[in-house]
Amino acid sequence: MASFIVACLAVCATLYLPGYLFGRSLSLARCASLAAAPALSIAVLVALGAVFEAASVSCSAFVLAVALAALALAAYLLSSALRRVRAKETGQAFCRNVGHPFPDRVSHRFIWSAFALYVIVAFAICAIMFLTAIDGLDSFARKDDTTVHLSIVRSFLDTGTYSTLHSNPFLGQGSVGAYYPSAWHILTAIAASCVGNSVTIATNAVTLVFIAAVLPVGMCYLLCWALPRKRNAILAGSLFVLGFAILPWGFLTKGQLLPNLASYVLIPGAIALFIAALESNGRRLRILSATAAIWALIAVALCQPNGAFTCVIGMTSYAVIRIFRAPDDDRATFARKRVIGAVALVAVACTAWVALFYAPPLRSTVTYGTWDALLSFPEALVSGLSFMYVEQGGIQPALSIVVLFGAIAAFRDRRYLWLNVAYLVTLFIYLGNVTADGLARQMIAGFWYADYYRTAAMNALFAIPLAALGFAWLASLLTGALQRVSNGKIPASTTGVMAGGVLVVLLAAIQALPLNVDIGKRTIESGLISMRNQVVSLYSWDSVYTSEERAFVQKAQSLMDDSSFVANLPNDGTAWSYGTDGIRVMFRRTGDNGGNPFPTEWNAIVRTRLADVATDAEVQQVVRDLGIRYVILLDEKSSQNPTVDSSRYEEENWVGIESITEETPGFELLLSEGDMRLYEITAVE
Repeated sequence: MASFIVACLAVCATLYLPGYLFGRSLSLARCASLAAAPALSIAVLVALGAVFEAASVSCSAFVLAVALAALALAAYLLSSALRRVRAKETGQAFCRNVGHPFPDRVSHRFIWSAFALYVIVAFAICAIMFLTAIDGLDSFARKDDTTVHLSIVRSFLDTGTYSTLHSNPFLGQGSVGAYYPSAWHILTAIAASCVGNSVTIATNAVTLVFIAAVLPVGMCYLLCWALPRKRNAILAGSLFVLGFAILPWGFLTKGQLLPNLASYVLIPGAIALFIAALESNGRRLRILSATAAIWALIAVALCQPNGAFTCVIGMTSYAVIRIFRAPDDDRATFARKRVIGAVALVAVACTAWVALFYAPPLRSTVTYGTWDALLSFPEALVSGLSFMYVEQGGIQPALSIVVLFGAIAAFRDRRYLWLNVAYLVTLFIYLGNVTADGLARQMIAGFWYADYYRTAAMNALFAIPLAALGFAWLASLLTGALQRVSNGKIPASTTGVMAGGVLVVLLAAIQALPLNVDIGKRTIESGLISMRNQVVSLYSWDSVYTSEERAFVQKAQSLMDDSSFVANLPNDGTAWSYGTDGIRVMFRRTGDNGGNPFPTEWNAIVRTRLADVATDAEVQQVVRDLGIRYVILLDEKSSQNPTVDSSRYEEENWVGIESITEETPGFELLLSEGDMRLYEITAVE
């Protein structure tokens, strides 16, 4: 527990302290600086990692964080000095409240109280959905992508370099790395460096901070800008930030999509800064807000590029509606120039979409996913409107109701119409993702790898403000009904609290309803319960890479030298062992090549002929060239209860490793427990 708390504090310090100072350096208001801090910190952190690597500077991840803090402090001190000079020259102190959302409607005190409410509610939901669901604070999800993410973090720690331009699970072990959006991995490495390089504890700490702090604070700040006249709606938003099963919880159960999670949690704050850039008074203030918004957008892209497309959808939706109606306008104005401006903006956005679709750097991304259509249009529409989205998801009827009311409310008061636009655009992308195929699907959803988890989460992200707006409207309707029933004998404030309380209890009850109904070939469950059950299953030490197997790996590690490779069968759990414990296994991902950078023919020889090392000269040469000295097996084929992952496993492709026994010539048994074995290759010097 102590290590986990330290890791969480390290993540918070890295995200918020430097970013807050950067925000204040731009004269952002304190609330704006706090909401934008994670994005501002991440962008500079990634840049520092690339600069250090280019300068051949190797250091601990903690030193990288210290450098970030020093740079932020220097920027703050310099900007403060420049302000004092300017104040002496002009006789006026420079405004340091850029990015305060409509001061006459939303006070500082209200914003800070709302921030606290959002974090408290979010942490309570996290305790139920995550902290009590995982099998210990050092557990991890047994998912294929997790092998990559944990290994990249470990490779950063091992090499002391943290460049998103040179990232790879085998960094410094036969690979110099290549570009990969590694902002999440760098931050996790910093947290791990503070707790004895425990990558799993650091991963869970980063997950908790992103979900329980960054996303709630950013969404709260966005709602303060989006709904400045709706204080009750702003407060109601705290109930929905973590209330959608697909976001953020779907990112933990698919993949895992941890970098995409990091990207999405930064989006609300970035959109809020964009709105501030449009609505701030004075050219200088707008420039400063725009600078912060662009800075935040870059951070979103550095975490995962598809997050930038999601962010721009929200920004463009606001800008198009803003052309016709400013926040203080009583009615929309459809003058010819405004219509032309809106059409031109949409045309530019569509042109940029097509141009980027055909841009060479993105071709591998947008053409990913050649499968057939997944759902019929009616099925997809029902799935989207029920917020089930995916096969492993569950329906959320309470959210369907409040989002519907929110959409109607946004249409009635068209200051908020942009929320409907963003929601409908992202719903269209999700529907195209699951119902179309070929070029149509790639054009619509290719920027998100045509992955319906990502496009569904994007749709849920823009449903959150509508849910808050709808909940507030329902509460006001119920308040009015209670007033009429009581004939005005109960004060309006009391009936308002009663109405809100009733709706909160009703919402919680529906969200927690243990629904499990079989309809045809599909089982319908409650969304949050379904996701929590999946988290429990994925983070269990009883599956694939068990606690006993990890203990064996840690014992084996003490018998090995740190410079040699270890031949392994990734499906038995060892695919995660480099990321979790630092053992240099050769195959770090399920599949024939194991995700490594070595020649295909070398991999094939090791997988299919390693058992012949005592007599096969070609095998001996490959073992020498690769530097393989050990073999580790966590599950014998004859075991009664093997804990293995069968994905992409074909027996004939691994016979050279699985057939090794104590009697196989050229191998010496170093450690044995149950059906777990560690061998040293003695046939090759």
